Amino acid sequence: MAMHGASRTSSVTVAEGLRLAVFEWGDPDGHALVLLHGGGLSSGEWTEIGPLLAAGRRVVSFDARGCGESDPDPERRYGVRTIGDDLDRVRAALGLRSFVLVGHSFGAVTACVYAAEHPTVVTSLVLVDGGPANHTRPGSLKNPPLTFATPAAAAAALTPSLPNGFPNWYLDARFRTLPDGTLTWRSDMVGRVEWSRAGGEPLIPGLWPHVEMLSMRTIVLHGASSPLFPRETAVRMTEVSPVIQLVEVEGAGHFVHIDRPDAVVAAVEGLTS
Repeated sequence: MAMHGASRTSSVTVAEGLRLAVFEWGDPDGHALVLLHGGGLSSGEWTEIGPLLAAGRRVVSFDARGCGESDPDPERRYGVRTIGDDLDRVRAALGLRSFVLVGHSFGAVTACVYAAEHPTVVTSLVLVDGGPANHTRPGSLKNPPLTFATPAAAAAALTPSLPNGFPNWYLDARFRTLPDGTLTWRSDMVGRVEWSRAGGEPLIPGLWPHVEMLSMRTIVLHGASSPLFPRETAVRMTEVSPVIQLVEVEGAGHFVHIDRPDAVVAAVEGLTS
């Protein structure tokens, strides 16, 4: 899709009949950097940041199963373990030996688990407003509307989580237009609701041992006005692991990469310079 601005697109088959869309920016021979989007989102989240990080790097993102242009999972396997396994399949398919890993929200949880268990693969880590939580079911999946009559109605649905507004391209990153002119989510929202009702994600409250296992330089970016990731949790992460640095991002909520893309770029540059 044009909204990604990616210079290369491909796909990786991770299970029988289940294909993931892969997007790349930058130098295919540069050191790799992998971006993991949040739950139910897509690589469209990185439309602005991908090119900014591409100088001298091979920047890679993929749409998780049931998200964006990737196939939905008929068995509703949308948890951290599954996404982490898919990340490793994408890594192998693209021939990535090691990489910097950046994850947002649910993608940050996946990134933390993957980095803790693959310390020779992940060279440094950026967790964007995500980490341990005291819940197993994402609150956003309780009873979400599935269709919207107009773009304005779809935009209004995003306002609570993006009160600072969002760029013009972002609406297309989150919604697709149906033949009758209504809009719906690009993710498998019905499947994700069923996954949530079946128990959600038990690894989120159980993430602390993985935080303690981290051995690579790690930055936790906390949106100063984030309603979803408490600052106390971010502070505790620095207390249980000496490799973690907390960066408070003023002017940002949960979607730090949309509110303050410069902060994400600066974190990556600080870890890799």
